[in-house]
Amino acid sequence: MSPVREEAGDAIEHGRERERSTAFARGRLTRGLCLVAVVASALVYLLAYRGAALVAGESPSRALAFLRHWSVRAWRWLGLEVRVDGTSRPAPCVFVANHRGYLDVPVLAGVLGASFVSQADVAGWWIVGAAAKRIGSVFVERDDPRGRVRAARALARRLASDSIIVFPEGKTGGQRLPGPFHPGLFRLLHRLGVPVVPVTIRYGDRRAYWTDDTSLVSHLWTGVLAGRSLRAAVQVAARPTARSPGPSRISASSLERPASVAWPPRSVRPAGPSGRAPRRRAQSRSARPAWGRGSGSPLRARGSDPRRGHTR
Repeated sequence: MSPVREEAGDAIEHGRERERSTAFARGRLTRGLCLVAVVASALVYLLAYRGAALVAGESPSRALAFLRHWSVRAWRWLGLEVRVDGTSRPAPCVFVANHRGYLDVPVLAGVLGASFVSQADVAGWWIVGAAAKRIGSVFVERDDPRGRVRAARALARRLASDSIIVFPEGKTGGQRLPGPFHPGLFRLLHRLGVPVVPVTIRYGDRRAYWTDDTSLVSHLWTGVLAGRSLRAAVQVAARPTARSPGPSRISASSLERPASVAWPPRSVRPAGPSGRAPRRRAQSRSARPAWGRGSGSPLRARGSDPRRGHTR
């Protein structure tokens, strides 16, 4: 090969290397800006609520309106495309959902506008813990019997006026199907006699799953923000289960059975801090997402059996 061709080849390879380095740097910069936007906006919303609370007093309902508005805004910064099948219920109820990872909180908060039952250590997290307290979340100390009693009483008080979201698995999981449910929750709901609404949340990429002992920032940086946008599908049951459900009934009801998610389902529009319900547009239910048809996809076709892995 002539020296001229060798120099030309080296120049081309050098140019390609520069392009790859530039794209990588831009990707890291974009991720950094998105992460800063999520954290900074959460702090701004929290301070805004605290300012409003100084004037009008503490109100979990007002705090939930702020959280819902922030959550829908955060979807864009996190690269989330959220689609919803079904609507939230205005009457106090318990939304029982499967738990995939950290993203479940802003997704479900934006869709359902309800507070959560959380582990006790969440109350000590920076920003997250402060927000959880303001919206009236119920904190559970699972290893302390007295703590569980206190949490049960707090849950009963919250359900007297507001809905709440619970993850009966008690932890996140990387499997396509939910893990075992904690039966104590359902014994309590049986005594309270509140309606239970199953909710299924699915993502189009396993980057959304949190399965290791990883911090929130690390999970967002190396997983959620590391690739292209994520698609999330939330299905809310059309009607609640009986008022005295058991774990097996909830499992069979919706969380283990693959949902038929219309595509595109109704998109969620942000509700303002005033708490007004978002307007919804009627859309076609005839199409289903292409990313939900494959056997390896989090969304499966109507009639498939998750235990057997094939269509009936």
